[in-house]
Amino acid sequence: MVALFACDLGVVQSNFRPMFKTVMIWLTAAAVAFPSPSAAATPEPLVLKPSSTWQVNYAEDQCRLARQFGEGEQSVLLFMDRYGPSEYFRMSISGKPMRTSIEKGDADVQFGPVEAEQQLLFLNGFLGKQPALVFASAARIAGRTAAETAAYANRDQSEAVLVQPISEERQSATKYLRIGKPLRTPVVLQTGSMRAPLAALNTCIDDLLTTWGVDVEKHKNLLRPVKPLKSPGEWIVASDYPLQMLVAGQPALVSFRLSIGADGVPTACHIQATTRLKSFDDAVCKSVMRRARFSPALDAKGQAIASYYQNNVRFLIPN
Repeated sequence: MVALFACDLGVVQSNFRPMFKTVMIWLTAAAVAFPSPSAAATPEPLVLKPSSTWQVNYAEDQCRLARQFGEGEQSVLLFMDRYGPSEYFRMSISGKPMRTSIEKGDADVQFGPVEAEQQLLFLNGFLGKQPALVFASAARIAGRTAAETAAYANRDQSEAVLVQPISEERQSATKYLRIGKPLRTPVVLQTGSMRAPLAALNTCIDDLLTTWGVDVEKHKNLLRPVKPLKSPGEWIVASDYPLQMLVAGQPALVSFRLSIGADGVPTACHIQATTRLKSFDDAVCKSVMRRARFSPALDAKGQAIASYYQNNVRFLIPN
């Protein structure tokens, strides 16, 4: 089955406190590139073995795959969060080895040894009391191909990009996750095969959709998913940003889900993850409920059915 990658704006966990100060409203997907290795010498990586089993958390609005690596001062926690059926996930890694003085930028990430290195946008902050890299770019264990990247660059803003799925063989071939830049010392997490963990995450997502009232089987064979009638970039404008947060210079990252009726009109807005107070979340939902309209999802017989739409809003305060 071909996976769908829609517009994306970035998301982090609710207890993350971003340290950067950069309000543009972004409604664009994460850019993925394949840089050449640096010619400069790099330190030997810190290689961390798993110190726990994989854990899957069935939350109300997301599924989380988590594992601990290393011990003591070198211990890190890897979180891979998924908010709907997709190969993409939101990744965050916490622990002292993740400490960096760089506030935000592109991180070098590789699910090795066979997949190419990707560049993913990260934000530097904390999860609890631990330093963390929280990735605002949606990730897969493999980046987009050159053709998929070109299709994304040339797409209509309201359209999804068709991305070829990653085979189970490639998932099985994954043995580690390597984080290079911005870390002074690269960190390698010995994940082992990702086939079984990702399968467990998919099972969780099917259960999650059922709790949303979504017909899982019909959604596996859609002729068409819901499609925004206008660019999502028109749904939220700078004046929607709460004045008190604007004055305080507070950025925000919010992931939301809309329930969409068979007529293409949103019936409910749900915040799936946020970095901000409820007042800001309310402003996001109020704006998208007022402005967002869709062509409805079509089942295998071409009949319009109730469905859902997910996206992420990133508010940044310019310097």
